[in-house]
Amino acid sequence: MLALLFGAYYGLYVTFLHAAIQVMVLLSLLVSADRVINVLKYLLITTRSKITGKSAHSRWTFKPLPEDPHQYPKVAVQLPMFNERAVCQAIIDCCCELEWPSSRLYIQVLDDSTDKITRELVDEKVAEWRERGMNVDCMRRTNRQGYKAGAMKEGMDVLAERGYEHVAVFDADFKPEPDFLLKTVPWLEGNPTVGYVQTRWVFTNPDESYLTKAQEVSLNYHMRCEQFTHSATGSFFNFNGTAGVWRRECIETAGGWNSRTTVEDMDLSLRAYVKGWKAIFLEDVTCLNELPASFFAFRKQQHRWTCGPVQLWTRAAADIWASSIPLPRKIELTFMYFGVRKVATHFVALGFFCTLVPLAIFTPEIHIPTWVLVHLPVAVTMSTAWFTPRGWVYSILYVLFENAMGMVKLWAVVTGILDLQRAQEWVVTTKLGSSDKRPGTTNASLAPSCKIYGGELLMGLFLITAGSFGLFSGRHWGMSSYLLIQGAVFFGFGFNMVDVGGFLGGRLDTGLITTGLTSNKTGATKRPSPRDIRRRQTIPVIQLHSQEHVPLTASTLAAKSTSGILPRLNSLNSVSVLDPEAQARSTSPTHSAGSSDTERSTSSTVSSGTGSPGSIPSLSVIKLEDRWASPTSSMANIYLTSGKQKDKGIAIGGVSEMANLLQPPQLSVAAPRKGWSFGLFGNSGYQADHSD
Repeated sequence: MLALLFGAYYGLYVTFLHAAIQVMVLLSLLVSADRVINVLKYLLITTRSKITGKSAHSRWTFKPLPEDPHQYPKVAVQLPMFNERAVCQAIIDCCCELEWPSSRLYIQVLDDSTDKITRELVDEKVAEWRERGMNVDCMRRTNRQGYKAGAMKEGMDVLAERGYEHVAVFDADFKPEPDFLLKTVPWLEGNPTVGYVQTRWVFTNPDESYLTKAQEVSLNYHMRCEQFTHSATGSFFNFNGTAGVWRRECIETAGGWNSRTTVEDMDLSLRAYVKGWKAIFLEDVTCLNELPASFFAFRKQQHRWTCGPVQLWTRAAADIWASSIPLPRKIELTFMYFGVRKVATHFVALGFFCTLVPLAIFTPEIHIPTWVLVHLPVAVTMSTAWFTPRGWVYSILYVLFENAMGMVKLWAVVTGILDLQRAQEWVVTTKLGSSDKRPGTTNASLAPSCKIYGGELLMGLFLITAGSFGLFSGRHWGMSSYLLIQGAVFFGFGFNMVDVGGFLGGRLDTGLITTGLTSNKTGATKRPSPRDIRRRQTIPVIQLHSQEHVPLTASTLAAKSTSGILPRLNSLNSVSVLDPEAQARSTSPTHSAGSSDTERSTSSTVSSGTGSPGSIPSLSVIKLEDRWASPTSSMANIYLTSGKQKDKGIAIGGVSEMANLLQPPQLSVAAPRKGWSFGLFGNSGYQADHSD
């Protein structure tokens, strides 16, 4: 009897599994078709541009600006921010430095910050630029109703009263070039039907870790292929929330900023599209920004980016079909843009490759064709990776990381469809200021988190079990090997090991090594553990932490050549002495990315003889800057702890000082090795020797 019941149950299970696989195969075909069609469109558009010599947006008019600067259109720049201490000052600086007549430019800082220090930093920077004659204000609300959309909506009321024609929007971690408005506003001036102009994102920290590299691959495809082709063919493409310029009239006729979803940018651009407004994507105009290097921040961002479009799909579908746009556009927008790209993709990643395929390993009656398991994924992956330089090297990394994010994204789809409470959460993505590439800026240190994610751990255990079963049973060895690797990546995500310094965190920056070398009595050095590798600077840097003690003052450094202290770093031409307390603040997680001003105020540049012995009585940090190449090419930080031992007195420049003459270890750094491991297990090599 039990055998009959089990047989009946097993038969139903096989039937259900087979049907589910058939559905997922269909969705896989749709996802693959969407990617391949977009790439083919891109090839056709770019080929035509090369043949004709016309750009993809040549059908639009670029209207030159008037010769008289007083006749320029009035442009406002909105800067929404919330507790973004690390980047708040830098973005205000960038926007106040935009090349536009100051009488026709207005910087509107929309600061909802609850953090006292962030508010003080914003106020300080706003006051500084107001004193320099810039038209800049900071608006604060008593509540965060509507989050970013609510703040921008209130800001728009002020802009309407003052008659501003165009509105540029930047998130706090973006760094627009000074000529940004000169390259974008003329497109709005020359085309009255164009509602907004979107520029292409480029990234300052894609090589910071494997997590940021996977993000770069994904976002480059979105920007360089999806946005580009949709703009060139007249299809809908959404405003990306930042690094773009809106026509104020378009915002108003489309209904203004609305907080009904967590993707207010896509919501507004969709309503503008339905109203008949056009948009232009400028692939040749770029704007720097920072990728989230923290896995926790990345999870929050991806949940919002995935949940929001699903919310919008359920709420705006009726408006799309009731609009006057052509029927083919309605079908493309409803089914392909939202249905396939924003929903089906996530079901395929987790539901098919990470759930149904492992179940098929346990079920001999189920056979999945090779073209489904291999050919379609390869087509999708290579279509995506093609838009990133050397993207094929990181294609496997991209697939593994995208699948591992499937838990977050599929749950976000469910919360968006069901409109659960979490679907209404708007969480600001934490940034650490790595988009600030100015030399000398010190950013928040990123320490790996200890948070554990149970869902990813369970999925990893399931995949490893399925992969092991497949290998030991002698069936599906190729797919079983993949499941083992994918399971290991899920474990890495579950144990939060993808932050910089984690097992899967990696470090791809060429020439950027942070070490914690220690030396014993014999002079031998100890290699740091992987978690000793941290991000300290946004530019190539060597940090050597020595346990030797060299008490120094500004006067001794001014009088003594640094080559005598650090003989192998003899190309340095400036020495800055930093206040230890300032250095401690600069390496704390809450330090502002725009801290170069603060740092300069607490440092004494003694290579030119400035600074006095009394200005900084006790020193623990010597900062040595190598300026022989570009400002962002090389920097060396040597950390020396001040000691109390006074073994031997020496006279330098007439000033008697006590110093331990044992020199710190010397360090030479080799570039990180990027072998055949596709970015998974590459590591950094260095060698050190003692020169006492």
